[in-house]
Parts: sequence; C-alpha cells; structure tokens
Amino acid sequence: MITVGYMAVNGTHEAQFSCPVVIPGSGQECNLPSEQRLPCGPSSVSQPHCFSIGCCFDGQLPECYYPMDECTIDRHFVFSVSASLTEPPLTPGRLVVAGNSTCKPQRVTDDYALFKIPMDGCGTRREVGNAVTYMVEVINEVQAIRLNYGTISRDSPIRLLVECRFVPGTVVSVSYLVKTPTLGPEVTAKGMFGVQLRIAKDADYSSYYPQNHPPLQMLLGKPLYLEVRLLNVSDPTLVLLVHFCVAYPLSGKAVWLLLYNGCPNPLDPAQQQALLTGPQPPTPHAQTRRFTISTFQFLPDGEFRNLDEEFTAWKAIED
Repeated sequence: MITVGYMAVNGTHEAQFSCPVVIPGSGQECNLPSEQRLPCGPSSVSQPHCFSIGCCFDGQLPECYYPMDECTIDRHFVFSVSASLTEPPLTPGRLVVAGNSTCKPQRVTDDYALFKIPMDGCGTRREVGNAVTYMVEVINEVQAIRLNYGTISRDSPIRLLVECRFVPGTVVSVSYLVKTPTLGPEVTAKGMFGVQLRIAKDADYSSYYPQNHPPLQMLLGKPLYLEVRLLNVSDPTLVLLVHFCVAYPLSGKAVWLLLYNGCPNPLDPAQQQALLTGPQPPTPHAQTRRFTISTFQFLPDGEFRNLDEEFTAWKAIED
C-alpha cells in the first residue's frame, strides 16, 4: 500500500493505492504440518498483515508462517532438505551453508532440515541479467571416524545449490526458488556382487572353514591359506586385483601389512607367497586370488622387552 497526497480545487487530499497480493493460503506451499512451519512476522500479526507479507495464516491457532520452498517478500530463502535426498540418507543436522558454517537450519529433525536464509547474508551471491538471481550453496559436514589403522566416513557428501530468481517486467516481480542437488558422479555396475575372504584347510584349497567357525587356533609360524574372490559376478570379463591386505587386532592399536601393492610385504622376513595370477580372463579364475601367510601374533608395546624374563620364570615353575 502507498499513500499519495494531491492538490484539488477544494484543498489538499490523500488517497491510498494498493497492489493486490496473491493470498497463498490455498496453495500447496502452505499445506504444511505444524512441525514444518517457520514463524513469519511478529507473534501477534493479524491475518491481513500476514497475507500482505506473503505468508500463510492458520486462523484456528492463530499462526502466521512462511510458505515452504519459496523466495519470500521479506527477502529470504525458505526451503527444506529431506534426509532421503541421498542414499544412504544424509544427516540433516550436519547441513550448513558453504563457506559459513555458522548459518545452520532453523529447525532439524531426523527426516528434514528447514532453512531460512537472508538473501543479503550468509555468503549469498547475486547475479544480474535477464533475471536477478540470488544463490546460496548448502553442504553437509562429513563426519570422519579416525582410528589408528585408517579413517572412514558413513556420510554421503552433498552440495545443494538454491536459487531465488526474480523475473522483471510485471507489475509485481515474480520470484521462484530452484533447488539443484549435486550428488557426485554416477557409479554404473552390472548387477550386484560382493567380495569374500575365506580360509582354506589345505594348500590345495580343496575345502574351506565355514563362515560361522569360531576363531581358529593356529601354531605360530604355520602357513595360513587365504582366498579372495568376487561373488555373483554377471560379467565374466571382470578381473579381481588385490593391492593391499592388512591385519589388525580387536583393539585397533596396531596394524600389520600383509600385501603391499599386490606383492608380499618386503619388510616381513617370512614373506608371503605372491598372489596367484591364474589364467587370463574371461575364465572365472581371474576373479579369484590366493596367497599364503605365516601366522604371527601382535605384541603390545613394551612387552617384548620382558619376554626373556617371563620365559625364565615359566621354566622355573615348570621345573
């Protein structure tokens, strides 16, 4: 609304002019459950005022709240990001604005994150052309799990570009919000297959220990026959390559390299046999690799210094 003063024959007068605002109350953007409603305007805002600032109104509560996935009249990005956007699902609580980790969601649940970001804050960018475009990028903070023998993550990295585009040339500028996820390169595979490591009972690999077998008790220095193979392979031309193989105790405080770049560990005095090359593809043997190691045990730090003393004491007790 705007108030205009003008002069007439009979004196000075004022008149009010207004541009009609499309009431969003009947649109899908306002059909939101209560837990997904971000408050709009002051707490005691009236229905006409709520509509005038482009927000939704629930007369039963009463409540004025932002429409979802919209560029608002008060110049905000208001949008939601669902946990199901990636597979495996992302963690909504780790979503932040790229370049400004202090800009976080207004509300977070296990299923979604709700954002309200000012167009002139949080590092947003502005481009001017046939349309004025405001852009902000949302990323997730990938949580790393660091142990002594490696670092892993179970989070799916994601970059979500959100744009508010204002199209000029109308009485009231038309704006709309665009969300473009970047999920990384696509991985193409033929069918589902797995990788299995199993232990043979003899050097001829004629039989194997079952998967549910309890931990094996082996004498130190004895050979252990290992086999790695692909499972459920639909493409006979696939070839299995084993670059590295490591062993570590349950404590995770040590690690021993069994194979290095497809070859026995050069620092191991009892080197393993080299990986069997087998026939060339497309025979199934190209999808199986076998090698032998000599059994060993992990020694906690410092204990190896007292082995002689322990052996002497044990001999004295035995005698």
